[in-house]
Amino acid sequence: MKKTFSILLAAVSVLIFGAVSADAEDVSIDTNKAVEASNGVTFSVTSRELAASQFKDDTKITVTCDGAEGDESPVKLVLNYWHSDADVNNGIGEPASAEVEASEFADGAAVFEQSAILEALGDNDLSMVYSIDVLAGDKAVTCTGFEASDVYSKADMVENDILYANWVHPRKPKETDNWGQSVSIGVDQFDTSTMTDKTWVIAQFESDLAENIPNAPVEFILQSTDDTVSPKAKNGTVWSKVSPVLYNENFALFDYADMVDAYGTDDMSCVSIVYVGDTGNGKIKCTDLYALRCKVLESDIPAEPVTSVVPAEESTVEDSAAVSSSAEVSAADATDSSNTDKEKGSVRNNLVLIIIGAVAGIAVAVLILYIVLGRKSRETYDVNSHKFIKK
Repeated sequence: MKKTFSILLAAVSVLIFGAVSADAEDVSIDTNKAVEASNGVTFSVTSRELAASQFKDDTKITVTCDGAEGDESPVKLVLNYWHSDADVNNGIGEPASAEVEASEFADGAAVFEQSAILEALGDNDLSMVYSIDVLAGDKAVTCTGFEASDVYSKADMVENDILYANWVHPRKPKETDNWGQSVSIGVDQFDTSTMTDKTWVIAQFESDLAENIPNAPVEFILQSTDDTVSPKAKNGTVWSKVSPVLYNENFALFDYADMVDAYGTDDMSCVSIVYVGDTGNGKIKCTDLYALRCKVLESDIPAEPVTSVVPAEESTVEDSAAVSSSAEVSAADATDSSNTDKEKGSVRNNLVLIIIGAVAGIAVAVLILYIVLGRKSRETYDVNSHKFIKK
């Protein structure tokens, strides 16, 4: 009896271990937009494709490249992140970067470990990383592969409230004044539904304004044209202006609570475009928009990316082939994860559910068998009464 139970328990343990292991996800990023580079960026991955906050303790990044020879890695990783500092830009902080050396290199593949990534970031959080560049050294190389092993899946991020940073780098921002809009950004680049009560939106802009300006030089605008949720909608249209809580001549920080007040509700699913515009105090040109502490939407896990509603002449997506340095790489340069990866993720999730169901069924069967065999082992058959009686 004990031997039988031990065997069944071992089988259940193996299945449970397999189910847990299957939950780990490997992500492969399409590198078809990588460029040949020396002393520059050959490829960039945005947080919308692979967020650093998805990394686990055992995560490894493997970068393969053409043109690499010898036993020394020709590339480094550059983590681009938002550095929060109370002493910088009136408490707004600033964009920063950190280099990560490869732990090993062989056969054209460089491996980067999570421990080195955390060491490079120091006290800065993984959720503040908005893009990762592959930086080439003196040798001209081209990135041909970018893979992350053992990371949290998108479903894990939803379940565990894991946040990430989003970065939009406008390709053709306008210099504007007299209450014009410098950039317009569609939901494919920045979906306001991903914002949380912890979210900050930061606009970076160029201006000729003096330091210590008395009035905010820029504003953040939420627009919807077919609105069914905001109490401020008029004929389905909302045009909500938000003033920054912190600003200087180059940065402006907007708070989520002010956005909710301006829009009239925290349900921003109808917002189709956001803008950064001037406030009539001088000329400005928005060069970057950062959305910190964003969440993954459950509806986005199986769905295809939403088509941008931004007019073609105001497109905010930067072509990765046009940039050559870490500071200039667009957050929208790297391509979306392939449909194949999504299908693999779906199959993996379904497999996990099937295994969990099988484990539950086996556990119930083991319990019933244990009860039945246990009961029978405590009884014997009486030939006189023709009944099972206790020993």
